[in-house]
This record gives sequence, C-alpha cells and structure tokens, in this order.
Amino acid sequence: MVGVRVVAVAVVGVFLVAGCGAGRTAPPSPPAPDRMTATLPAPAPSRTASAGATPAEDARSTGAAGDPGDPGDAVVAPEWRAVPGAELEGAAALVDVAVAGPRDVWAVGYQASAEDREGSPAVVRWDGGRWREVPLDGGHGLFRVEAVSAGGPDDVWVAGNGEVAVAGRWNGRAWRWERPFGVAQDYRLADVAVAGDRVWLAANGPAGAVVVEWDGETFRTAHRADGTVRAITARAGRVWAVGHRDGGPVAWLGSGAPSSPVWEETELPAIPGGRLGRVWQVSPSEAWAVGEIAPGPVDVYGRRAGEPLVLRWDGSRWTRSPVPVARGALHGVTAFDGGDVWASGTDAAHPGQALLLRFDGTRWSAGYGPRLRAREEEPRYDVSADVGRTGIARVPGTGTLWAVGSVGWGDDEDDFVLRRASR
Repeated sequence: MVGVRVVAVAVVGVFLVAGCGAGRTAPPSPPAPDRMTATLPAPAPSRTASAGATPAEDARSTGAAGDPGDPGDAVVAPEWRAVPGAELEGAAALVDVAVAGPRDVWAVGYQASAEDREGSPAVVRWDGGRWREVPLDGGHGLFRVEAVSAGGPDDVWVAGNGEVAVAGRWNGRAWRWERPFGVAQDYRLADVAVAGDRVWLAANGPAGAVVVEWDGETFRTAHRADGTVRAITARAGRVWAVGHRDGGPVAWLGSGAPSSPVWEETELPAIPGGRLGRVWQVSPSEAWAVGEIAPGPVDVYGRRAGEPLVLRWDGSRWTRSPVPVARGALHGVTAFDGGDVWASGTDAAHPGQALLLRFDGTRWSAGYGPRLRAREEEPRYDVSADVGRTGIARVPGTGTLWAVGSVGWGDDEDDFVLRRASR
C-alpha cells in the first residue's frame, strides 16, 4: 500500500521532560535445520517509491501539508519527518529496522494482511535516495518477517515465521534461507542479532524461550529457559536476551564465547506485569531494555492498556529509568552512545503519533512524529488512526535515525517511515 497520509500540525518542537542469580543450562541441540539457497539479481526491486514524486507524496514526506491535525495531538518535533516508503500490497506494517551503512537501511514486516489472513513478508531497503521492496524469491515459506539485523551491506539477516521458523541471509547478491528448527512447527522466531561472524536468534518453543547461535556453518541451541524471549542483542562477546514470564520481565546474559558459553538470568526489579520487547547493548557495562507494564489481558486488537517500561544495565545491576509518559508502550531502542539513547513506541495520550523518546545522559524527554492518519467520523476500527507498532535504528557516525511502524489495524493498516536527519 502506498505510504500513509501525514496530517499537518505545528512544527515547533516541544519536549516533555522527566527526571530522570543465576541458573545455567546445558540444553540439547535443536532439530536438524533445513537450508535453501536462492540467487537473485542484486537490486532489481519490483515496487519502488521515490523521494521526489507527486505533490501528495512530497506533502507526506515533510509533514507540512494536508488536513488539520487532531486537537489532542502533541506538537511535532520538527527534526522528525515522514518519508515515502516502498509501495507495499494491501494492509501492511513495518515492525523492525536496521542500518547496514550510511546509505543502506533495511526494514521488515508484512503486507497483503487482513483480520483473517496472515499476509506475506515485506522487506524494504533504502539506497540513499528511495525505499525499494526487495524480492524474496526462493521458497522461503514466510508469512511475516519479525526482525532484521545487519553486519554490513553484504551481511543482512532477517527472522520470521511461516509454517515453520525461517531465517534468511542477504550476502549482497542472493538470499540464503535457513530453517533453524527444521520442519518443527511449534517454534516461532522473535528477533535476530548479527555480531561479527556469528548470528544469534531469539525463539520460543513448546518448553519456553530458546536462544540459537549460528557459527557460519550450523545452528546450535545456546540457551533454554522458562519464559518468553522477545529480543536479543550481541556485542563484544556478550549477548543479552530479554522477555517476560508470569512474574514480570526477565533478562538473560550470555558470554557468547564458543569455547566456554555461560548463560545466567540476571536480577531485575520486581515489576508485576512487566514485559521487555527490545534490548540494545551500548557496551559491556551499559545496556537498555524497553517494553511495557501491562498486567491485564489484550483487547480485541491484541493491545494492552499499560505504561512504558525502560530498564538500564550499569554493568552490575538493572534499574528502572523513569520516562515522561504515563500510559503507552515502547517497541524499539537504539543508541549512539550512553549519552544519546533513543526509544520508539506509543503514548496513549497521543495515539495518532509515534512516540520518540531521547535520553541525554541525565533524563528522558519525549518527542512526537507527525500525525499519520486523520480521524474519521465513522472509522472501520476504533484504532484506525492509531499507531500500532514501531521500530527505531541509528546511523553510526551521524545524527540520523530511522523509525518505522504501522497505523491502523486489520484490513485498514498502513506502514510508515520517519527520518530524523543529521543536523
């Protein structure tokens, strides 16, 4: 579907400011993986959207033209602009984004979706001038792509699910498809992290959370634990996996050393109903995890009424970091360094705008993207104008950030892309 319509609002930046044990396992290996290779022509996308096309697209890309904003909207942070994305089919969403280079950005999700249909995978790529859809030929079997991680332009991994869990690597010329759990249909991939010549996958199976390592040749089970794992990050020989169980949020730390792999569950603050959905490692002594506190059940749209949750690792313990948003959820986190950390999500007080939080080394401040869809008197769904999912990634060595997500739900869902350019 062509990008969403951005609704104009004032462009004066306003920010809200707030003050700022171990169980080890030696699990068995997973079922033998299946492997497939597909060779494709390098860039040949089937659908594209140019950054300078029609007047309507130009209006969407700046957030400076269109219908009046909703009276309840927050003032838009002027450095964040909507840009035209690749033209995806039907109802579509982008759920994760990763940077492979200064002019090479990847985002993933799904398209051709509906209330009663899984849809098909969506992988799109920014080449420095426009977003293009990347073809996924080769019998991948995916319904949706859940995550993307990039070690460079010729080392991009995606993780998703179809009838079985599927991971794929783009080597700059072709896709190579992997099935980490073979033909087993009771495993679902949630996230992927590339770290040098190794790749880490977060998955959930019939016995709980599973972390799988790819060493360049084979998959092996690195860790199993009670609970649900939703995100993973790896850097400098350390691997963090986060998620939740009935008692609240959980975080597992792995050494990542092939010769002596050691995993432990770290102690977290007691937060009933807490769920961690993304994690970012700045250094061995600093990591950030984000999610929500939502003890209640999901509503008809699969969403919970909760509050944003941010936890910070200082090298010895996790502590909660307060944010200036009372109700909402966080879906993405990234950082240039410990004094410039960003998180993306939703604010229940301003549901039609992406929430973009920034930590400056002392405290968090809240900024907002432009309204992405005007409210209608008789919408198809109560959440048709609300942001549903978000993801965020930084471009190293610059001040540029990319945020992706979706607005609406079911048959009425659209993907969006926001960019914060270097100053």
